[in-house]
Amino acid sequence: MGQLKRYRGYILSEAGRHKLQAQLSRLESQKGYKFTLQVLARQTQFIDPQGLHSTTIKKIVEQQIGVDERSLKILFQSLELELELQDYHPATQQESLFQPVGLSNEPKATEPKQRQSPEFPGGPVPLNSPYYIEQPILQTRASSEISQSGGLIRIKAPRKMGKSSFMLRLLNHATSLGYRIFEIDLQRADETIFSSIDHFLRWFCTILSYQLELPSKLDDYWDAEAGSKISSTIYLQQVLLKEARVPIVLLYKEIDRVFEYPVIFREFFPLLRSWYEEAKSSTALHKLRFILSYSTEIYVPLNLNQSPFNVGLPINLPQLTLEDVQVLAQTYRLSSEVAPPLMELVNGHPYLIQLALYHLWSGQSTLPDLLNKAATPVGIYASHLNHCLTSLQAGAGLAEAFKRVVQANTGVVLELAIARKLESLGLIQFDDVCQAKPMCKLYQQFFATQLSLNPQN
Repeated sequence: MGQLKRYRGYILSEAGRHKLQAQLSRLESQKGYKFTLQVLARQTQFIDPQGLHSTTIKKIVEQQIGVDERSLKILFQSLELELELQDYHPATQQESLFQPVGLSNEPKATEPKQRQSPEFPGGPVPLNSPYYIEQPILQTRASSEISQSGGLIRIKAPRKMGKSSFMLRLLNHATSLGYRIFEIDLQRADETIFSSIDHFLRWFCTILSYQLELPSKLDDYWDAEAGSKISSTIYLQQVLLKEARVPIVLLYKEIDRVFEYPVIFREFFPLLRSWYEEAKSSTALHKLRFILSYSTEIYVPLNLNQSPFNVGLPINLPQLTLEDVQVLAQTYRLSSEVAPPLMELVNGHPYLIQLALYHLWSGQSTLPDLLNKAATPVGIYASHLNHCLTSLQAGAGLAEAFKRVVQANTGVVLELAIARKLESLGLIQFDDVCQAKPMCKLYQQFFATQLSLNPQN
């Protein structure tokens, strides 16, 4: 009889299911990341060296196929739960499918259980969302790099091209490995922070101390005679990394802001490169991993042996392909025939594609109406286009340069600094001979009109 019960297996009861789901929600809220099947599989290894395979865990949480009692017990114990008699019973019949959020592998866009309502586009696409086009090769390479001592990943893409969504998945993977994430957002730094390398590095170390919930001890380690670069390195080694029991990922968001301050980048980037090289060896910095997020190519003059932008793993996020847009359209429960005209208009731009599909899905626009009004002040892109226009007008020479680009029949040669800023805004792309062209037809139509109307341009 025991063999028969083991063969047929056990499934969770409704009480057990609710118990498991409540604990997962509590732990996810507490730890700040999703307990995917892979995370749960690693979690069970703390209870049993072999752990449970993600397929076994999937059977348990979906209540599809029975498993043995031992597997249920291991899963519950790994989540600090006690398996009780009322939590499970023999699998006597096929149960209805159950799939808590965050526990599934990424399904195909056509599978009906993904038919959840999309969020309005704008921020990062949530984890496990069916409305995200995975980049499996890039994601696998990035996951491998981040797992190594001194791993360094350089994520480059213009605004609204998917950096935040990609990083969200990479950071979720790092967190699932038990790593701590320290975020250094350069856009949040006051202008005075960039007045000197000493001021900048003290700010940097203070930000890390806050995230470790440590009182700042900078004055105990800062030595004016040794210099700020040596002082910050010692502080990193002897204070921050000693307190950290697990690897640390230093995420530098919008690091290209530093490019505007020669007094900083000439000192800080070689220092960052030295940390990377030291972390690669068995030293006090071996816990460090690095992610650099930026919007443009690197044009600042740096010695090749001192630059952090020619080492590690480069990630250049691509635009969506026609096939990608067709998959997304089907996920939005739209005809794949909407893909070609949208590609012609916005050229695979992830945010602009998502915004169009959302409006078509919600019934706020029809495809002909959307296309006809796209480049007008009443179209769905009006807010985004006006934001880009404001950015152009705020930058010296940007509007005039981009006016030349949108009015030309061929590519335009631009001054390097101007080209970098237009690229970071996502307004231009480069042809085979590095001449600038509008990123898409939408931008060409809108800005050719708007920039001509403004006499200041």
